[in-house]
Amino acid sequence: MNARLFCVLTVLVLVLGVGTVFAQEPVTLTFWNYWDGNNGEVIQSLVDQFNAEHADIQVENVFFGWGELLPRLQTAAAGGDAPALAAADMAWVPLLANSGKLAALDSYVEAAGIDLSDFYPALLAVNQYNDQLFGLPVSTNNLELFINNDLFTAAGLDPAQPPTTWDELASMAQTCADPDNGVIGMELYTQPGEGLTWQFQVYLWQAGGEFLSADNTAAAFNSEAGLSALNYWRSLIDSGASSLSPWGAFDQGKACMRMDGSWMVSIYGSQTEFAFSTAQMPIPDGGQPATNMGGEHLVIFAGDEAQQQAAFTFAQWLTDTETQVTWDEQTGFMPIRQSVADSADFQTWLNETEPRLIPFVESQQYAINRPPVAVYAELSDVFSASLERALYGQISSEDALTNAEVAVNALLR
Repeated sequence: MNARLFCVLTVLVLVLGVGTVFAQEPVTLTFWNYWDGNNGEVIQSLVDQFNAEHADIQVENVFFGWGELLPRLQTAAAGGDAPALAAADMAWVPLLANSGKLAALDSYVEAAGIDLSDFYPALLAVNQYNDQLFGLPVSTNNLELFINNDLFTAAGLDPAQPPTTWDELASMAQTCADPDNGVIGMELYTQPGEGLTWQFQVYLWQAGGEFLSADNTAAAFNSEAGLSALNYWRSLIDSGASSLSPWGAFDQGKACMRMDGSWMVSIYGSQTEFAFSTAQMPIPDGGQPATNMGGEHLVIFAGDEAQQQAAFTFAQWLTDTETQVTWDEQTGFMPIRQSVADSADFQTWLNETEPRLIPFVESQQYAINRPPVAVYAELSDVFSASLERALYGQISSEDALTNAEVAVNALLR
């Protein structure tokens, strides 16, 4: 190097600091998620906003399909090539935490002064593993009642007076059903898999039951509440109020009612040719309000400290109240924090833009998370397979619950 140039550089380093002459490269983070469609567009716009506001951290938004993301995360983590962070289905968090590949977030949360009490407790509970926090909720949804107003009115029912009890639901479903024209009164998810388990759990909880024991070590659904819920489903089918048809009748305008997720409000609003409304799910006499929650949680994979800190900075920003208000208004997700639900901006948007989401927002306080166990996917499969046999009349409700209990306990052991 030319001696004179070396002297000039030396003086600049001493006067301005080495960071001015040799600018530090920003920390680059890969962020994997399965949000597509409108949700994908919104998350990309938020990532772009974060990148513009944080010159020292740049996030790369990477999409994988829902069924593809978990296997990719597991393979990448095992091979030491995991992304910096990911938005994982809440049911996956215990499995990922159990792998030992995630970074615990407790120290970051404490250093940042985040008020965890502002998050809904049932959402946070999913992220607790071995007394450590391994994730933060970033989106959530729940299940409530959808009503086809056109079919309701044609049957002489008033969609502005939805059912509030199981008995009323059964009566209205039977009145509205029209088998000759292929119309189902109340559409139930009767095929095996998580869809059946996820929907049935709502009725189980409403009846006062639990899916697993308090310590998640044994099945708890083989109970009076479980039997009451399963027999109620069978009564809807046996009476003709419901049927064993494949899922999708409501979408086609062939079901008067069905329980479905808050995300369907925007989908039906843009795609259906019939008028629809929403309401809180009816509950049994002496029962309690309950719904099931879904959604995604941010997890950070273990790496060097600079990467983990940068990833947490992004996670903190994305779960902040102000960002979450924007996220929920543009996607239709439910609030993950009380401060979002109480936000004046969010309340104004809710009432003026999409009041059909109000039952979902009001019911979020009653939302229950699926058991945070690593074998939940397998557990859900064996449970739903046993219930399906009862719904088709192949075995009794008692036998279905007993068989499911044996299979679930075997998995938990």
